[in-house]
Amino acid sequence: MDARHPRPRILLLHTGGTFGMAPADPHHSLAPGPALERILEQVPELKELADLRLEIPFNRDSSELEPEHILLLARTVRERAPDYQGIVIIHGTDTMAFTASVLGFLLADLGKPVVLTGSQRPLAFVRGDARKNLIDAVDLATTGVPEVGICFGDFWYRGVASEKLSVTRYRAFGSPNLPPLAEIGMKVQLYPHAGQFERRVPPGLGTALEGAIAVHSPHPGMPWALPPEGIRGLLILAYGAGNLPMERQDLAALLDRAKERRLPVVVLSQCTWGGVEFGTYDLSRKLAATGAISGGLHTRWAALAKLGLCLGSGWDLAAIREAFAVSWAGEPV
Repeated sequence: MDARHPRPRILLLHTGGTFGMAPADPHHSLAPGPALERILEQVPELKELADLRLEIPFNRDSSELEPEHILLLARTVRERAPDYQGIVIIHGTDTMAFTASVLGFLLADLGKPVVLTGSQRPLAFVRGDARKNLIDAVDLATTGVPEVGICFGDFWYRGVASEKLSVTRYRAFGSPNLPPLAEIGMKVQLYPHAGQFERRVPPGLGTALEGAIAVHSPHPGMPWALPPEGIRGLLILAYGAGNLPMERQDLAALLDRAKERRLPVVVLSQCTWGGVEFGTYDLSRKLAATGAISGGLHTRWAALAKLGLCLGSGWDLAAIREAFAVSWAGEPV
């Protein structure tokens, strides 16, 4: 490339996941493989897109990630960003939507692309999706669009609106309540809303990410247990637009105990599309009257990320309620 038009500098952070895995035993179970120092030899066409630098903050199956790993990743991106035009993060798919939500909030003001990607099959496999996803992610990282998003299966999705929807399909992710940021075919087609959102993330977040949040996904007949000691908040995946069996005495006891302990109770919908609208049905009106907080259109991962960041910063119940009424980083509310 002409020296007067140098390739954009892109930081590639490899954190593990299926992308770099290899068979670990005679049963061919996959486990984290060797670090990918030789990635440019495996995908040489990346050299045509960018001047890449590789760092490995950690190399783990994403199902084993803890809050400290995600906060480390956020700090690493923040520290390295001034030297690069964009950042690509290779990440396991199982918890990618959660990491993308946390990073979407903490890095909303970064001003440059942060593209998470991974694969359903390892890069070492001849027939798979790893190579294309990585090439697409690096290409997106050169666009300058200030979004934190997931690039997977021909699309780029805003991280704080994303969900993993399939275990087996190459188009494994989606953002059910928000259109994609871009579609990658013969060229990258950016949609008009890419990079266009009001950044209203409060300052001071990210010193801690609280994980002691009990998640309830009810079904008919399910017993409702009182929140254990040590739990800092509750997330309930309610039926439909926010309905729960409000005549159940054990549920009433749970909600009463949460109120006594000043625990935030955030309510989402079990449904993939749409969200909670308190008052649509009488049951949801009664639930709202207990002090429960509507999570609206938040994905469960965005809700867990927002609630965890609020609790980690010591916010009170009133501040948390207000947080869920506002879009911090372009997440649907």
